[in-house]
Amino acid sequence: MILAGGRGERFWPLSQPSFPKQFLAIFDNKPLLIQTLQRIEGNFKKNERLLIIPKELKALTKKYVGRENIAVEPVRRNTAPAICLAGMILRKKFDSGVMHVMPADHLIRPRKAFIGALMYGQRLAEDGYLVTYGIRPERPETGYGYVKLGRRMGTQGGNKSYAGAGFTEKPNLTRARQYVRSRRYLWNSGIFSFSIDTILGEIKGYVPDVYRGVEKFVAHRKVRHFERVPDISIDYGVMEKSRRLCVVEGNFGWDDVGSWMALERYFKKDDKRNVLVGDARGVQIEDSIMFSRDMPLRAYDVKGLIVIVSQHGVLVCKKERAQDLKKLFK
Repeated sequence: MILAGGRGERFWPLSQPSFPKQFLAIFDNKPLLIQTLQRIEGNFKKNERLLIIPKELKALTKKYVGRENIAVEPVRRNTAPAICLAGMILRKKFDSGVMHVMPADHLIRPRKAFIGALMYGQRLAEDGYLVTYGIRPERPETGYGYVKLGRRMGTQGGNKSYAGAGFTEKPNLTRARQYVRSRRYLWNSGIFSFSIDTILGEIKGYVPDVYRGVEKFVAHRKVRHFERVPDISIDYGVMEKSRRLCVVEGNFGWDDVGSWMALERYFKKDDKRNVLVGDARGVQIEDSIMFSRDMPLRAYDVKGLIVIVSQHGVLVCKKERAQDLKKLFK
């Protein structure tokens, strides 16, 4: 199940509400959504793949993915209702089985290691666990959520599993540094595995209003039923409360490329620590990110800035504020 309803606000102006991050081809010259589908293509048949998208992205998504199976949310209601909707659709289609849930806009490599982690997670999910995939932090990241590790449970193919001991939302820098030093916290990748019956049972138990509202929508196809569903994430609604939480420490590279700062991890820097993409250059620029594909971008005497030029607008901000760009759209 691929969650493909993101807004991608931190990649403005290249991303727009009508053209969010999963359609951008900044990395590897392929849209992130296409990379996600290709990553699982050899292991999951077309009838086993399901994209969950908001109504307003239906036409655009179909243009990119063709005949992939798509389920449409009539209104945006966060990840708990989306996963509940997918679970009910899949239960009707397959009766039972394990759902692997992943966002459409992450970078993951190598593919083989990722699939290996999913197969381990599938085994744990078949035993009744709600599996979340954690990534060993490479840096004190304030833009990611974290999951705390409990007791060690087992290993398979280089992947370790632990009992989950709780989630933490995006921390401040001091706390993020503490998490990295402790080695008891992993980045929460937002990727999950659970059996259809288990997750629907947990949603029904912990967020019954979500379960009832989605159930009515599936039965009657009336938008008003989905409009009444609470806007709540699966992390907050279920995973933080469930006693079935299990963490698989993935041995694959993962990046949710959550802001323009991600370009520093994927594009070569010059001798002044600048990342210059497209028709972008300047004089006396240092430790900056500059991106333009639509028109010439020139800068003079600039340090520590992100400057993005596109046909939809121009962005200028300090690098340390890249995670706060959502504030521009409130």
